[in-house]
Amino acid sequence: MKVELLAPGGSYESVIAALNAGADAVYTGGELFGARASANNLSMEELLDVIAYAHLHHKKIYLTINTLLKNKEIKERLFDFLKPLYEAGLDAVIVQDYGVLRYVHQSFPDLPIHASTQMTIMGYRTAEDLKKYGVTRIVTPRELSFGEIKNIYDKTHMEIESFVHGALCYCYSGQCMMSSFIGGRSGNRGRCAQPCRMEYDLRKDSKTINQKNEKYIISPKDICTIEILPKIIESGVYSLKIEGRMKKLEYIAGVVEIYRKYLDLYLEDSEHYQVSRDDYEKLLSLFQRNGFSESYYNQHNGRNMISLKKVEFRKENESYTEYLKKEYSGKKLKEPLNISVYCRKGEPLSIQTKIGLETEPYEKEIIVCGAQPETAEKKPLDEETLRKQIAKLGNTDFVAKKIEIQMDEDVFLPIGEIKELRRTFIKQIEQEILGQFQKQNAVPMNSERKPVKTVISKETSVSATVWNREQFQAVLDYDFLKTIYLEAAQFSLENMKACITLGKKQNRKIFLALPYVFRMKNEQFFEKRYFNLLSQVDGVLIRNIEEYYWIQEQSLNLEIRFDYNIYMMNDFATDFYEQFQGTTTLPVELNAKELRNLNCQDSEMIIYGFIPLMISAGCGLKTLNQCDKNNQRYELKDRKGNLFTVQCVCDYCYNLMLNCKALSLFKFAEELKGMSVSSFRVSFTTESKNEVCEIMEKAEQALIQNQKIQEDENTTRGHYTRGVL
Repeated sequence: MKVELLAPGGSYESVIAALNAGADAVYTGGELFGARASANNLSMEELLDVIAYAHLHHKKIYLTINTLLKNKEIKERLFDFLKPLYEAGLDAVIVQDYGVLRYVHQSFPDLPIHASTQMTIMGYRTAEDLKKYGVTRIVTPRELSFGEIKNIYDKTHMEIESFVHGALCYCYSGQCMMSSFIGGRSGNRGRCAQPCRMEYDLRKDSKTINQKNEKYIISPKDICTIEILPKIIESGVYSLKIEGRMKKLEYIAGVVEIYRKYLDLYLEDSEHYQVSRDDYEKLLSLFQRNGFSESYYNQHNGRNMISLKKVEFRKENESYTEYLKKEYSGKKLKEPLNISVYCRKGEPLSIQTKIGLETEPYEKEIIVCGAQPETAEKKPLDEETLRKQIAKLGNTDFVAKKIEIQMDEDVFLPIGEIKELRRTFIKQIEQEILGQFQKQNAVPMNSERKPVKTVISKETSVSATVWNREQFQAVLDYDFLKTIYLEAAQFSLENMKACITLGKKQNRKIFLALPYVFRMKNEQFFEKRYFNLLSQVDGVLIRNIEEYYWIQEQSLNLEIRFDYNIYMMNDFATDFYEQFQGTTTLPVELNAKELRNLNCQDSEMIIYGFIPLMISAGCGLKTLNQCDKNNQRYELKDRKGNLFTVQCVCDYCYNLMLNCKALSLFKFAEELKGMSVSSFRVSFTTESKNEVCEIMEKAEQALIQNQKIQEDENTTRGHYTRGVL
């Protein structure tokens, strides 16, 4: 199989329908740990059943464990959840959490792992390194272009999986906190409430610049790539992924049917590939948001990718949906068998066939013997009766394509004996096919927690992130501040050089905070602008794991720190990052109790700052034809009047949306110190010089002078007091 067609399955019925409609594989979730917690996820019994069904028909099932797991979940539930599925021959798991990645690789050594799009893998270096953890496939971010995908494939030769149809997130997958902070429903935990589908006004310089009927500014159209399928395949994509685990059965079946048709056409005759208008209209009729886009394959962003206006759903094509239900629901695929039957006197009745296997031997002969026929005293068994009985494969996964019978005349055998032999025959075939996938070597990884020494340092370490020279000058006046992160994407080269020089004179550690997006073009720009500066700073703050591998290639002796969005929600993830010999930043989605249950040693904690809610390739100003490529700033106003500041980061061409309220945890300073956190960070973004000074004075009072601080309604405690489910 040169290319895989991969379908979603949000329920048992939709998994079966997708396989029936022509999917080579289906990704689906169980009752735990999937990124679609509100789907009609499969029970353990149903999962085991669909694994067997898929394998009997030379297809595959991938399980979604593509969320971040908390300590208790990974230690107490993950192994028992996966073990029966692993033993049944589950084909792969899709993983977001690096702790889960490490745990699965060690506990289930023969289970292939697919790195989820939620991992936000932007380059080949990360993909290559993940091989040693059992990762066999990379699910690319939807934002990557043909060239970027081809670059990853050419340099790693790993399986590449990319989305070809369905809903499109506005934010880079795995980098969205909007649903989490607004309503407590985390996309990283499979509970996204889709705030990007809501209405917003875009305000610039205190003026609303969108039209009244264009309020869906961050709601992308669904993608449909049926017309560019050849280019996607030729860029190195092996698995063509359809989105839609929340969609109806007929949607899944219909999309799979049409993509199956055109994938087969391409594989048979790529030179004459052409999509009919009728089939394109069928796809539109199944679901769309004011039309389709072709995703980011051919463009970086743009107005044509966004729904903008309220979606006017088309009237359902009832005849088409009824056809899909009838054709693919409530039925079973049938594997054809060529059967030979031998019914002779003095020998046991035997049934034989040959089956294809996935592993050596690739073909096996199945022979099942039963009772020995007797000489007929009255009515002998005739060939027609024997053939009918053998052909009655009923509700099994097989059909008798051809039956050859060699039998003596004047023989007798009870019909019950023939039926029993037929059942044994089918059972033997099933066991041979399914047995080749089964595994027995699962051993739970040691989950004992390393002893953590609670050490309250006499001197509390404090760091600050700054976006401009004015903020830098303001924080420099506070002697207790030891480390300053310069936001690389916000500083001019001249100002950055000046700040590094000034900071060094005052004995401060100066770090470069790397951009949130580090793609192929970004890498080239960054190297050209900042390479010489890297030898002058003390370290770097990593926002995407690809940056770490790039830094290592440069052979620079730099201190490494990973930001909060390089997720570390469990101790297994902490252990994973230990190999990098860097400091981690505590996640912002855990509450106080969960943080106390985490190994916080050698980790930094954000105690103040406007937390980024979205990092997007999409740009609101570009959507409204207002882009001037000059790092503008605008606001999105929701229906409740909340204002979310959005910073255009034009050198790297992404938008950074900040929460409408700043996180402020100064009132909890005393208990936070008891967690053995190595450092506290105040993160400045849009604050003025006076606001920076006010926050720094509050930080000094809370962290250095141990004074009690009162928080006001203009700030938020984030998840520290509530957490996420």
